[in-house]
Amino acid sequence: MPTVSKNIFWSTLTSALQLYTGSVVFIVLAKLMDLEEFGILSFGFSLAALVAIAADFGFSLMIMKDYPQQKIGEHNSYISNSLMAKLVLSLGSAVLFFIYLFLFYDGDWLLVGCIYTFIAIAQSFVSYLQALLRVENRFHKYTETVGIYAFVVTLCVLAYWQFEMQLLQLVWYLLACRMVQLGWTLYLNRVTLKGFSFNKKKIAKLLGNSWSFGLHMLLGIFYFMVDTQIISLYLGAEEVALYQSVFRIILILLMFSDIVSSVLLPYLSFKYHKQEDISQHVSKIFLYLLIIGCSLFLLFTSFDSEILEILYTPEYVSAAILVLPFSIVIILRTVSSLLGNILTISNKQAYRVLTVGVSLIVSLVLNLILIPKYGIESAAWVSVIVHLVLFGMYFYYSKQEIPAIGLFEVNTLLVLSASILLYFAVRYGTAGNLALILGCAVVWLAFVFWIMKRNGNLAFLQQILREKGVG
Repeated sequence: MPTVSKNIFWSTLTSALQLYTGSVVFIVLAKLMDLEEFGILSFGFSLAALVAIAADFGFSLMIMKDYPQQKIGEHNSYISNSLMAKLVLSLGSAVLFFIYLFLFYDGDWLLVGCIYTFIAIAQSFVSYLQALLRVENRFHKYTETVGIYAFVVTLCVLAYWQFEMQLLQLVWYLLACRMVQLGWTLYLNRVTLKGFSFNKKKIAKLLGNSWSFGLHMLLGIFYFMVDTQIISLYLGAEEVALYQSVFRIILILLMFSDIVSSVLLPYLSFKYHKQEDISQHVSKIFLYLLIIGCSLFLLFTSFDSEILEILYTPEYVSAAILVLPFSIVIILRTVSSLLGNILTISNKQAYRVLTVGVSLIVSLVLNLILIPKYGIESAAWVSVIVHLVLFGMYFYYSKQEIPAIGLFEVNTLLVLSASILLYFAVRYGTAGNLALILGCAVVWLAFVFWIMKRNGNLAFLQQILREKGVG
């Protein structure tokens, strides 16, 4: 049986490929396209994220909890009826988003949005089947599905570069790439999908059970992505392009927390199901995630303009004003992922729904008020406020489930304090001196090593990595 460390390896490779297809590819396209076209393409990508979550409605998360609990011989029935339920959700979601597009957009905005809606529907089925591969402990096959997509997308970008295709041609090719991935993912799950069965009562039950998972995922992606839709309505394509240029980098950096979360959710669920005390696990893992988040924060804020200039064209450097707030979001989102997982495994998914619902309301209200007046910088700072609300509510509800967890311990406070001091040292004390910045980096690495040696933090991490994954 694969160990947790092996699963982390495959998840790391998978996340690297997803990083490539979801961010690196778009960074390359930003260099090849003018600001206006890249803004419209970014709008379509943002819309697809919303559609995909609506079409999936939490089924990809729900299978992680339900599939291991199915009796022998009932797995195929569960999968086939889940896919039928997802088909109903996909059709409904497509209709709603087509109405939205026809009401508010026209021209290339409308056409790109419609094609991306189809891309998102296919993506939602891919995500569900990938979740099935993970829950069966077939992380290597999960990686394979992402690798296939990365390969065909690369061919697509090369074709766009060599043959100077129009924007709409590019988007059609991206749809073809997603369909290739869907076909390959279906092939890898062919054994599990045998013995198709149709049960109306089971479909209705699955739809009924999915509401908390679905609303959580739907509201969660809306509070994270709705700002781009509002920017597209009030400010136009160029502002969307600038905003998304930094957002792409944030998605790259968030890969690290996604790697840990994708492995730890089934791992912690297994521990919790066996009624083991996971309070120490949560406290330690929170510290590890905080160190990762703060490290990424310091990296991005220390080289903000340089990173933007290297990755994009010079006209994108003006987006550097977004780096500080988005870097704070990295920390908050990284540590919040663990607390959200606690609520999922303890069957308190309704609290996640409530939390992201409140977060979405805060996001909508503040963005609608501030974006038309203050532009994209206000949208970035609204994201900080929204994630503070998210973290606060997650912590409150998680503490009710596991009262013994201690998140704000001495080590945690030391990491936060060191991060703040080094940020101000780099920002206001070095005046761009590379040697001093590198000196601060050495200090941070030495500090992290010291923290990991304290209280057996490193030994505990090594123990977790040696444990067996769930099967």
